[in-house]
Amino acid sequence: MDNPPVMVGWKVLIKPKMGKTETESGIDISVTAEAEEHLGYVGEIVAMGESCFTAKTQGNIDMSQWKVRPQVGDQVLFKTYAGMRIRPKGEKKFLLLMNDTDIMAIIDDPDDYFAWVDV
Repeated sequence: MDNPPVMVGWKVLIKPKMGKTETESGIDISVTAEAEEHLGYVGEIVAMGESCFTAKTQGNIDMSQWKVRPQVGDQVLFKTYAGMRIRPKGEKKFLLLMNDTDIMAIIDDPDDYFAWVDV
C-alpha cells in the first residue's frame, strides 16, 4: 500500500502475514484451516494513531511508561479475532484495523510463529 490512511487515536493498521501455501514436501495447504489460522496472529504494522501506546488502559495501566513500544514496520503478534478487516479499493488483500492493546508482542521473524486452537 503506497499511501496508508492516517490513523487516529489508538488505532493500528496491520498487514496480516499470509500463511504458507505449500508444505516443504510440496503439498498445497492454501485451503486448509491450518493456513487460515496462521493469518489471524501475525502481521506488520502499516500505520499507527498518534495516541498509540501512550494512554492508560481500562485497567489503569499507563502504556506511556513501557520501555518497548511497537513502531510502523514492526512484525507483531496480535490477539485472535482482533480488529476489523478492511480491503482498500483495487487491492486483493485485506488489512486489519485494531486497537493498540490487541498487539501482544514484537517479533523478529513471522515465519517462526504459528498459532492454533486445541479443541
